[in-house]
Order: sequence, then C-alpha cells, then structure tokens
Amino acid sequence: MRTAFLLLLSVTFCIANAQSPRFKDKYLNSITDSSLQKHVYILASDSLKGRNTATEGERKAARYIVEQFKLNGLQPYNDTTYLQNIGLWSWRWNKFTLNSKQHTFESYKDFVYLSSAPIEPLIKAACVFIGNGNDSIINNIDLEGKIAIVSVKNFRSWYRIASKTKHRGAIAILMVHQTDNNEFFKVSEKMNVLHNHPSIGTQQPTFSRSMVKAFAINQSITEELFQYPIDSLIRLTTAEQVQKLPSPELTIACQLKVEIADANNVVAYIPGKGNNNEAVVISAHYDHIGERHNGICVGADDNASGTAAVIELAKAFSPLKGKLNKDLIFLCTSGEEKGLLGAFYFADHPQEHRFDIRANVNIDMIGRIDSTHKNNYIYTIGNNHYPEFDSIVHVANNMLEPLEIQYDYNKSQGFGNFLRLSDHYAFHRNSIPVMGFFSGLHKDYHTPNDTPDKIDYQLMEQRVKLIFTTTYLAAQKTAFSSQTDE
Repeated sequence: MRTAFLLLLSVTFCIANAQSPRFKDKYLNSITDSSLQKHVYILASDSLKGRNTATEGERKAARYIVEQFKLNGLQPYNDTTYLQNIGLWSWRWNKFTLNSKQHTFESYKDFVYLSSAPIEPLIKAACVFIGNGNDSIINNIDLEGKIAIVSVKNFRSWYRIASKTKHRGAIAILMVHQTDNNEFFKVSEKMNVLHNHPSIGTQQPTFSRSMVKAFAINQSITEELFQYPIDSLIRLTTAEQVQKLPSPELTIACQLKVEIADANNVVAYIPGKGNNNEAVVISAHYDHIGERHNGICVGADDNASGTAAVIELAKAFSPLKGKLNKDLIFLCTSGEEKGLLGAFYFADHPQEHRFDIRANVNIDMIGRIDSTHKNNYIYTIGNNHYPEFDSIVHVANNMLEPLEIQYDYNKSQGFGNFLRLSDHYAFHRNSIPVMGFFSGLHKDYHTPNDTPDKIDYQLMEQRVKLIFTTTYLAAQKTAFSSQTDE
C-alpha cells in the first residue's frame, strides 16, 4: 500500500504541482534568504554567548523563537506554554578554600582542585610531606586521617600517587611540581576554565565520599608550610627525613552548588484538518557549546541555521493551518550538544502532549558548503532505514530546482554514525521514521569561527524549500499514516 501510494504521489503530484505557480507563490516564495540571514545573525550574536544549555544566552534564544512562533500564529504545543522544561540538573563549583592557622590561600593562585567530588563538610587535618611519594616513605609513615603533600614531576599522572596515599589512609593529597612552578599555573588556568562551566545531567548528581581529593599547589605554599625551600624539600627521600618536618593543620572545603537547570525545548504546532492527532515533527536544536577556545562559539551553522529554518518553515506553513492531513509540530530542542537531551525528553514523554507522531524531519547544520562540494547539494540521513521517506524527498526535489541528494552520512559507522548524532535519533529509537538534513562538517565546527558571514544564504534558501516540500508531502493523508501500517 505504501509503494502504491508513492507511485501515485510521484506521478500525480509532480505533474499537477511541480510547475504550479500557485504552490510556489503561496508557500515557497515566503521562504527567503534575507529572512534566514536575519534569524541566523540574531541567534548567533555574541550577546547570546554561544547558547550553552541552561544559560541566559540560551534562554534569550528561546524567547526569540517563542516570539517568532507567536508572530506566525502557531499554538503552544500543549495549548498552554511554548516552553517544555526537559528536567535537567545543573551543578557547578561554588567556593574553594584552603587555610592554615596562619594563612588563607587563594584558589587558582595558590592551589587548584583537580578532583570532581565536593568536599563537604570541610576537611580539617594535619598535613604530612612525603617527598616524591616513593614506597619507602609511604609504607613507613603514618598517613591515616592526614593530608599528604607530595612532590611530582608531572601533574597529569596524579591519580596513581593519589590512590597510593588514599590506600594508606590519607584523606586528601596536595601535589607540588618539583622543578617548574609554571606547570602549576598551566594546570590552574585549565581547571579554572573547566570549573566555570556548569555540568548538566538528567539526574541529581551523587558523589562518593570515598573519592580521591587531589590538588595541585604553588611551590610557595609548600615552602610556607614547612619552612624549607622547594630545592631542599625535594632532596628528602626517606621516612626518617620527612618525619622531622612540621605537620601543620590545614582546613579544606570545596563546595558544589546543585540546582534544577532552567533548560527548555521550544515547541509549537499548526493543527491539521484531521481528528486522529497524527503529526509530523520538524526539529532543530537551538543550543550550542558556549565559550571555548578563548572565544564565543556562536554556532551560526551549528545550529542557528537549523533553528532559523524551523522559524522560516513555521512562517511558510502558517497559511496551511487546518488544511493539511497531519498536525505540524515545530520543535527547537535544548541540550542536543549535551547528548540529545531535549529530543530524548520530548520523544520519551508523549503524555505531555496529545500528538501521535508519525514522522520526524530534523535540520542540523544546513548553511555551509563542505570541502567536497561546490554548490547545490544536501546530505540526507535516514534514507537507508526509511525508503518511503527517501522516495518522498526525491519527489519533493523533482518539484523544485533540484539539489544533489547526497547519501554519504548514511554509510558512516561508529562515532561517525550520524543517525545517532543528532536529534532525529530520539525518534528513530522509538521506531518513528526520520529524515535528517545536513550540509556536512567543516573546519569551523565547534570553534569561534563558525560565524554568520560564512553561511551561503541563497543555497540555504534552496535547502529550506526542499525541506518544506518534503514535509508538505509527509503531511499528506496516506504518508506515514496509521491506516497504512498494516
């Protein structure tokens, strides 16, 4: 029945509509490169700080998308709100403290925390210098309930020595570089960047109290605590030598702030004329990765381009309210960069809406030209799993100035399996037919160089028109209908 439908669709619809000025004038001509460019420049502006999940920059983008949906007459997905909270937790470091009785040391200048678990309540214990941490010292000195301070040649290999001291009863380890104090500042700068980025997850975090608590410290702290220059300290290689040093008391705290993340999908819909609640989802993620690589990753192609396309498609489809056989859902997801979190939430919580989702059209990076092409192409993802969708795309393409349909990303395996790497996977996983549209990877991916000026807006317009026509056909009565599932 599906095959018969597609043959009929190919012949009848193409002949009737491929050159129909009414179809193009009424729907396709409203999709313009200038409108797409306007949306991309707004969504990829520096003021949004890279739209990282659950940040104010992402919330600004969400407010803009809602404004556009309202402007085009779309209804809230649950008839109440356009925002669907996706149930995430956020945690970030709040405060690091390291004190002796005489001094208060400064985080990142004097010390930096290397572990991932909070220290609450605080640690208060005597510290013991253990030289370079050789077995003859560790096995012959009492570390039970104490803070170990060790000299190392490489901060990157801290876990082995930290585990050894923990096994001997130490409750924390502080490491000082034996020769080059600049190594401390290098690791401190790196950790400062990491600590200032919140972590996002689907569950409230839990931490084992038994986890290793490890720090890198400035050489000046060691000299202050033990009243010896670092050159003298690193020459101490026996338990008898280090036991002659003082054991000053230290107080350490590393507090973590855990809260519910304000991360939301933006979801709206245009009702069809049917009463069976069948729907096609048009999706794109609007989040990005925030600030990295000493700059703002504005994410013009990834994925302001896809989000701009969803907004433009909402405008183009708005005159069809109540006329298509399926409802159209416009879904802009949060948390895609964290692991498709928003798409998974929407797909896995059907109780939060009334729709019977029959297909998904996903848009992720459609603004650039990759290194293997000159122009006039688009990659599609999902064709090999859903031949009906593949046929619909080609019917749609023949109704327009055709693009070259590319299948390269259908063949990828492992990490490069692009069926799993964008929001369409959340629907595919639930056995819902999907078709992803993609313009390919480029050297600016996930860098501050993915900027709006590098997008080919005229080609992007062609691609969005293909996506419109594909979705239009997918919303017809027989396509992906429950009536043809048998």
